[in-house]
Amino acid sequence: MTGLTALVIGGNGGMGLSVTRALLTSGYKVGATVSSADTLFAFTKACPDCAAVEVADLARSEDLKTPVERLIHNLGSLNAVIICAAVAPFAPAETTSLDVFRRTMEINCLSNLAVYQACLPALRRTKGRIILTGSWSGVVATPMMASYVASKFALEGMVDVMRQEAGAWGVEVVLVQPGALDTQMMRRSQASLAKVIAELPGDEAALYGRLYRQMKYRADEGLAAQKYTSPDIVASIVVHALKAEKPETRYPVGSDAEFMCDMAGSRTDREIDAFILDMYRTAPPEIDEQSADAGAMAPSEEGS
Repeated sequence: MTGLTALVIGGNGGMGLSVTRALLTSGYKVGATVSSADTLFAFTKACPDCAAVEVADLARSEDLKTPVERLIHNLGSLNAVIICAAVAPFAPAETTSLDVFRRTMEINCLSNLAVYQACLPALRRTKGRIILTGSWSGVVATPMMASYVASKFALEGMVDVMRQEAGAWGVEVVLVQPGALDTQMMRRSQASLAKVIAELPGDEAALYGRLYRQMKYRADEGLAAQKYTSPDIVASIVVHALKAEKPETRYPVGSDAEFMCDMAGSRTDREIDAFILDMYRTAPPEIDEQSADAGAMAPSEEGS
């Protein structure tokens, strides 16, 4: 692996840290972006062997070219790019603010395009690879996640276009599709939903309160049963996709992702709707606002 270089976008998140460490262990010279100056010290302490680090705000895609190009210059060449960052606000489509929707699309999709554009000339020279992070939410929709689902569905199509175009120069474009990941960010996000539920406006509580609580119940149940996938498993898939002579175009990661991605290709829309809504109906009917003391999935950010 001597001489190979990699760029990790969103290195300070749970997945980004695991990917950065796995690449360093595999012998890559690694550069990374972190989401803010506040996260820079913790990241450099966790990954002291990282060759270069830049602060990059993925919510400002037009500003990404300069720090990405600086990192490529510091690395000397570029064999691999891994984009790990995303945000996942939770709210009904009816009440999701346009600003939140726009920011989610910016971070989860548009920033990926900006990074791709900044890196492709260097990847073209090395016949390198770029790995983007999707989700099974990019193939199967769920309630309360309109902006996240929309951004991940958009990313799915954009990756297909990138793969078709970049393949002309031997550049592989790969999408990993993780399920729920066991990260500190996810746990903090879960813990905040009790407050979200308690502070729902009256109209929204009446219309969507039960759906919020059912989602919380399912998230708490998954955490208690240790159903969430370790980000280290995602990192191992990333390393595999970089080493493989001909990588898969998509890698579902985790049993939940594997199941949902398989379902997306084998069932009708109506069948999928019925399955997803039945998942929410399985929450005990006695769930109420007072049960919201353990936390669940609220607006979260993974390394961005």
